[in-house]
Amino acid sequence: MAKVLLEAQDLHLSFRGVKALVGISFSVSEGDLFAVIGPNGAGKTSLLNVLSGLYKPQQGRVSFLGEDLAPLSPQERVRRGLGRTFQNLELFRGMTVLDNVKLGAELAVGTYTDLLPKASVEWRIRRHAEEVLDYLHLSPYRHVPAGALPYGLQKRVEVARALAGRPKLLLLDEPMAGLSLEEKQDLARFLLDARREWGVTLVLVEHDLKAVLELSTGVMVMSYGEVLYQGEPAGVREDRRVAEAYLGRSA
Repeated sequence: MAKVLLEAQDLHLSFRGVKALVGISFSVSEGDLFAVIGPNGAGKTSLLNVLSGLYKPQQGRVSFLGEDLAPLSPQERVRRGLGRTFQNLELFRGMTVLDNVKLGAELAVGTYTDLLPKASVEWRIRRHAEEVLDYLHLSPYRHVPAGALPYGLQKRVEVARALAGRPKLLLLDEPMAGLSLEEKQDLARFLLDARREWGVTLVLVEHDLKAVLELSTGVMVMSYGEVLYQGEPAGVREDRRVAEAYLGRSA
């Protein structure tokens, strides 16, 4: 049986009486591609913010590799192997693509900083960043400012920076939003390769239902902070409550 990496138990989160999360519980095992879907306002990004430490829930517990994450800051969670990308691009637009990805690579190489000379550490960071750029077909843009790239490539740079930290589990907040069909297919291939070849477990928040059903190993559907469905991707199409949430009561 696969090892459980991430577990959320009875998460509750409210903002001035507005319930963003209501009793959310789920687990993600090693090797999963776990998808979280739902209409706008369902609470998907709020859930990722709780998992990554940006929000503190009023109730519930999040554990990663058996460790309670409550005392840990977002930065400490990243160092533990819990990576994150954002719905709105968080790149340093004036820095080159390579320098953006090196920021992620520093997390992966940082454990050696007290043992190796500075030049050796810098070389390791650069080499690892270059490997990730090559993997995501971004090497031709290594010296281009991130903000000068088309939107689809900027999305890929953000994924590259997150992967450069060698996360055990990567939280992806709508990585395909705003991409063309070809760009979506390319990104999906990169993510599946990272899962298979690098052993990265993925939690994917996404609106593209077709992509979710094709890619995921498990699905959780949210609406107004609650879980409507949790289980196999094939069961999503047959669930009446999911159809109502996406298509209206007449569905």
